[in-house]
Amino acid sequence: MVKRVGNLMERIADRENLNEAFLRAAKAKRGRKAVVEFRRKVDDNLHVIRQQLLDGTFRFGRYQFFTIHDPKKRSICAASFPERVVFHAIMRICHPVFDNYQTYDSYACRKGKGQYKALERAQHFARRYQWFAKLDVRHYFDSISHRVLMQQLCRLFKDKQLLLYFSDLIASYSVMEGRGIPIGNLTSQYFANHYLAAADHYAKEKLGIKAMVRYMDDILLFAEEQNDLMKMMDGLKDYLHNSLRLECHEPIINKSRHGIPFLGYVVYGDNLRLNKRSKNRYHTKMKELAVSINLGEICGGDYAQHASCLTSFIAKADTYGFRNKVLNARGMYLHGL
Repeated sequence: MVKRVGNLMERIADRENLNEAFLRAAKAKRGRKAVVEFRRKVDDNLHVIRQQLLDGTFRFGRYQFFTIHDPKKRSICAASFPERVVFHAIMRICHPVFDNYQTYDSYACRKGKGQYKALERAQHFARRYQWFAKLDVRHYFDSISHRVLMQQLCRLFKDKQLLLYFSDLIASYSVMEGRGIPIGNLTSQYFANHYLAAADHYAKEKLGIKAMVRYMDDILLFAEEQNDLMKMMDGLKDYLHNSLRLECHEPIINKSRHGIPFLGYVVYGDNLRLNKRSKNRYHTKMKELAVSINLGEICGGDYAQHASCLTSFIAKADTYGFRNKVLNARGMYLHGL
């Protein structure tokens, strides 16, 4: 039984917490108009936010929408800057509460975890177990039930005003009646990760699954025997459907030695390889960067920063030859060939 946590609103609205939330929300966005305007009267603006949070009048839902292709089409929801400050203020205080409910093998939105730790854990299990199953949820963010999410949050928190804000925030967006949370909000990352934490507990405590890795809605299960794996997978899929109202894509089931598709890589017990989509994405992005700097659309510093981020992702895998091939092609693009 999880002990509910209360008396958080005063800490969330504390001026020092709001100051830190502002700095986090403004990070890497200092030149944007909304941030510049907010900063001009930062003390007054934070005072207004504090008062609204405490008297229950702060409202969510001032969104702008845009679409990205990275690599698949996604609709991104951008909240107003004051809302982003409040997101950071809430999660600076609520992060430990969400984190304490996570199981060991949940790796998204957690300090000391992350994508590469999840890959390391998958490699560890790949060396120990013959079989794996990979599950991922169909249209995950769009499928999250508002009712189920609020029930989960009510079992975690008892602060009435905070729960009202959570309810207001969840109700401010939907893709169909009673479903969906926006991609792009800091709070959505926490909500989405928490939504599936119930499935983690069910898998471990009810189904007896010992070897699993979850990064948001990407789930790996491992077993020594295929029949055991199928039973565990079917039990988890039933829970996702019946309790969380989620549907999975067709699962991938195979022997671990054949490679495990996970988070843009193919995982083997002794190494990582890039999957085809990640290779294509890296090649395309590096070409786009070279074209942009040739046209003067970005400066050398921006080019170096973006190129470094892209290369650090593929450098985790066995990609020495591939990197050299792309870098040679990049030299041609940089010279306009």
